[in-house]
Amino acid sequence: MSSSVCGSFCKSSGCKTKIHYDIASYVWTIEDFHFHEAKGERLVSPMFSSATNNQVKWYLSVLPNGKIDAKDFVSLYIYMSEHSSLEKGKEVFTEPTFYILNSKGKEEFHLAMSIKKFVHSTHWGFNEFIKKDAKFRNNMLSNKALTIRCEIKFSDMNDIAEECNQCDCKIGVPECNLSENLETLFKNQEFTDVVLSVNGKDFPAHKNILAARSPVFRAMFTHSTKEKELNRVDIEDISEQVVDEMLKYIYTGKCLNLKKFAEGLLAAANKYDLYQLKTMCVKTLFEGLSVENATSVLTLADMYGVKELKNKVIKFIVSNPTEVMGTEGWKNIRSNFELADEVCLAIAKQLKQHGKNDFIKFYLKKWNYFQTTV
Repeated sequence: MSSSVCGSFCKSSGCKTKIHYDIASYVWTIEDFHFHEAKGERLVSPMFSSATNNQVKWYLSVLPNGKIDAKDFVSLYIYMSEHSSLEKGKEVFTEPTFYILNSKGKEEFHLAMSIKKFVHSTHWGFNEFIKKDAKFRNNMLSNKALTIRCEIKFSDMNDIAEECNQCDCKIGVPECNLSENLETLFKNQEFTDVVLSVNGKDFPAHKNILAARSPVFRAMFTHSTKEKELNRVDIEDISEQVVDEMLKYIYTGKCLNLKKFAEGLLAAANKYDLYQLKTMCVKTLFEGLSVENATSVLTLADMYGVKELKNKVIKFIVSNPTEVMGTEGWKNIRSNFELADEVCLAIAKQLKQHGKNDFIKFYLKKWNYFQTTV
């Protein structure tokens, strides 16, 4: 009886042809778009490239008032720069997609191009990219700024790989499931050597995993601390649900309930120096920003020193002052004098910039807040 070396790992014969491609992604924000409309001149973005291929350089061009025969539209084009480090005449095949982002950073509009060939200094695009109608002005201009995201999938077609699945040469290798293994370890509480205690509820965990993921836990278990001696970490300022979600993230790198616990997880991530989780929380809080939660998100951003989020929330409040003013959260934020001062001054500057000097004192008085340094 004969036997095969491949045995049960053997795959049926066949072949796959794969093309290697790069992706260049770029976000271009054009402030005060209406001024550029009035001026009517062509706008050109800075050059950009992909993170994995800086030989091919791109830039965008916008005509705020469109081509002569498309004045009611914004025209948009993409160029391969002459500064690209490619042989003259070498072709690059691309599949570009363009998006317009709204005030929350979400895609409000997108338009994809079919596959195009580029060489140095050539361009493709849309004479009628987006019509400047009421929807465009109300939904796609954020504080009078136009934000375009461009994603370019491209290849020079030179890096083509063929994978042949012949029964005498290929062994199927299963995917790594480390994340699932660690999640099972956490759920089954096997080989645990430390407990995180929250309001009488214990969460068994592993020191080495906590230390590998968090510099704070590493320092706690490295030096002579009460936690190291007792194998116990008492947590009084974070809820049970948030600690549970934090531990799931530490073990798996995933956070399935991020939207629900974003505010609490931001506090936990800040406390235990979980940088990626903190960034995920900031992104989620910004994407979910609304009139109702603007002041609470602002307070968190200020408390944990997230300057980028803080600036974006203030900008949002400046764009929606009357609505935010009517929430319960606004009443609470006034007790933080420095933060209230910063927000009100930003609102006043915006009003003054648009020639609404008579409204400044009215608005600030209505908020029971008086700013004398406008």
